[in-house]
Amino acid sequence: MVDTLEQAHRLIRIVADDPGLPRHVRRRARGLGQLAASEPRLVWERLGRLRESVIPGLPVEIPAVDYARCVPIPVFWRYHLRPARQAFFDTAEDYRRYLEASVDPAAAAMQDLIGGILIPAKNSWLIPATHIAGLDGVGIRSRLLIDDDPPYLVMMLPADRMGVTGVRVREPRGVDAIPGRLLRWSPGGVPDERIDQDIPADALGGLEWRP
Repeated sequence: MVDTLEQAHRLIRIVADDPGLPRHVRRRARGLGQLAASEPRLVWERLGRLRESVIPGLPVEIPAVDYARCVPIPVFWRYHLRPARQAFFDTAEDYRRYLEASVDPAAAAMQDLIGGILIPAKNSWLIPATHIAGLDGVGIRSRLLIDDDPPYLVMMLPADRMGVTGVRVREPRGVDAIPGRLLRWSPGGVPDERIDQDIPADALGGLEWRP
């Protein structure tokens, strides 16, 4: 794990070097370099406020293709299970073993899903479903630069369901790397990647298991 100072400088560079952001936003990010040297922890707060000010002005569009989100089991267990089901398993590893022992892991996981907002906006990194068609977990990890090992649960998000539930997508920008401290993000690093506002459970078409 890199230290806080190095993380701060990396995120500053990600935002400042993104040509898709307005010039004044990039300039403000670059100006945080001196603060990072003295109070690196304050950089997260300033970058977060900068992100909130920028996002409302970024262009969005109605989804034209089906999208997918590939979720490692620890993430699925922590953020996407109904609380009662999550409490049933002490760790994400316990939940992984449960799924692997199931006749149909995707169907078992589908029964455990939380309702309401399925994917919060800051985590709504999507890829066209065709880009991962036929790939196993190893192939997905390589293509999408995922840190966690497979297996993955793939959330399938059909364009029509996304449109009906109000989902709008846009190109990710450097400011989107801030909440998760995505230090390896770069513009176009994952081709045709998109991000959105909160995505409701009603937009989900199904789950796929990719070991």
